[in-house]
Amino acid sequence: MKYKRYIFSVMIGLGCASGAQAQRLTVMDNNGGTVDVMIPETDEAELGYAAIDYSDDKFYGKGIGRSYGADMRHEPYPASEAENGMEAIDRKIRNLSGAMMLTCNEEVKKYIDRYTKAGRQSTSYLLGRAQYYDRFFEEALRSYGLPLELKYLPVIESGLNPNATSRVGAAGLWQFMASTGKRYDLRIDSYIDERRDPEKSSYAAARMLSDLYRQFGDWTLALAAYNCGPTRVSNAISKAGGGDDFWAVYQYLPKETRGYVPAFIAVNYVMNYYGDYGIAPLSTGLPHSCDTVIVEKDLTLAKVADVLGMDVADLKILNPQYRQGIVKATSANGAGKLRLPAEMVERFRHYRQLIYQETAPREGTYMNVADAELTSQRLNNPQGRDIMVH
Repeated sequence: MKYKRYIFSVMIGLGCASGAQAQRLTVMDNNGGTVDVMIPETDEAELGYAAIDYSDDKFYGKGIGRSYGADMRHEPYPASEAENGMEAIDRKIRNLSGAMMLTCNEEVKKYIDRYTKAGRQSTSYLLGRAQYYDRFFEEALRSYGLPLELKYLPVIESGLNPNATSRVGAAGLWQFMASTGKRYDLRIDSYIDERRDPEKSSYAAARMLSDLYRQFGDWTLALAAYNCGPTRVSNAISKAGGGDDFWAVYQYLPKETRGYVPAFIAVNYVMNYYGDYGIAPLSTGLPHSCDTVIVEKDLTLAKVADVLGMDVADLKILNPQYRQGIVKATSANGAGKLRLPAEMVERFRHYRQLIYQETAPREGTYMNVADAELTSQRLNNPQGRDIMVH
């Protein structure tokens, strides 16, 4: 997006670790083991995110966290140098790309090394998050007939964190500025910020990328324009005396944009060939599947979580667009929606009368599932017949 440094931060839930030096963030796997995930260096700790200069050699800091099993140790990679050399990587990237015509060169190889060496644990964590978020990206891209390689753009935009915010206010997985988000029909007000909605922001990004491709006729130039704006790319083309792709105008682009497209190509490669480097996806706690329910009355996420027996923090992770933790039943963009783990959808429908109650049944608290079971039976048994509770 325009006039900002792009971010790459590894986040756990809604939290963010940042600091003046390289940071390590401890996460837990499904077996109770822990692993330290590397956070890139940043000199903007007070901003709550890790800013990236895509041509900065200190992109990943000075070291790595503790190893995570055999797959995460700094042992010789299973593939030989020849198999991971420039020619082999270029061949693999060409096999990945169709309409985008991606290739490898020294600049791209530099980023591949960062993702697979010093940043390998961050890559492992990103792979785990991608298992949840890719479905939103792919659906939106397919709806506009765009190359699926573009689903890796949020990796370098936001570190696959919907709550990522840049120092100039760009927000969400796709890092929309507020003005751009509104231009692409995203609702942004005191209650909701659809730039953070994985589904709606992905459709907005697909529309924008489609517009940029129609303007420039080349995907690498469209990506450059997504980063620094179409005006700067047009100016670079003019200074170069014309240019059919990103590499033809490379030297006339802003410094950050010169690293943006190579980083994107590198991410495409690494997210597909990570196994060649002994990297494995790390469990992140995100659900394997989720679904959306229509909200008929205004609700708080806290009440929904309490009635369903969920952790409200988990519910906020799935619905990061609600700024105040309130789901409004009606809006300019249609009915209110709530994203839930697939196994919670039927429970929501079963307890919807309790969820929609305007007052809590106890002072200062909401019903939990055990209390809700009894009350639900009473609500459905107005004649007062005996109720058997198991």
